[in-house]
This record gives sequence, C-alpha cells and structure tokens, in this order.
Amino acid sequence: MATVTESAAKAANDYVEPILAAFDENVRDARRALVAARHAVEDRAAQTAIQVRRHPFASLGIAAGAGALLGCVIGFTLARRADDRGAP
Repeated sequence: MATVTESAAKAANDYVEPILAAFDENVRDARRALVAARHAVEDRAAQTAIQVRRHPFASLGIAAGAGALLGCVIGFTLARRADDRGAP
C-alpha cells in the first residue's frame, strides 16, 4: 500500500520530470549553438588571415584608415567634453 509521502513524491516527480527534460534539451541546444558560433568565428578568422596574406597593402590601408577614423572620433569627443566642462 502506498503511503501519502510516496504518492506525493510520485506526483512531484511526474510534474518535475518534463520540466527537467525540457531544461536539459535547452542546455544541449545552447551548447550546440555556442560550438557552432565558435567554429564560425574560427573559420572567419582563418579567412581573414588568408585575405591579409593575399592583399597586405590593402589590409594595411584599411587598418590605417580605421585607426585614423577612430582616433578622430575619440579626439573630437574628448575635445567636446573638455569644452563642456570649461563653459560657464
């Protein structure tokens, strides 16, 4: 004969089991997505390395242009902040 505790434990197990199964499935899906993303990043990094080796001067020009643009943005931002602080 089943006791009240055993029947309550069975009812709780019947309720929790599908939730845990769904949670495990979601964790597996997240891990698969993370592995796929890591592989995509590694592939893109390898492709970038190949393109830099094939076109070194174009890569250098792009890097210099991006650095100059970023430097200008940072410089203008810092200058504007300095002007705002000095204003009465």
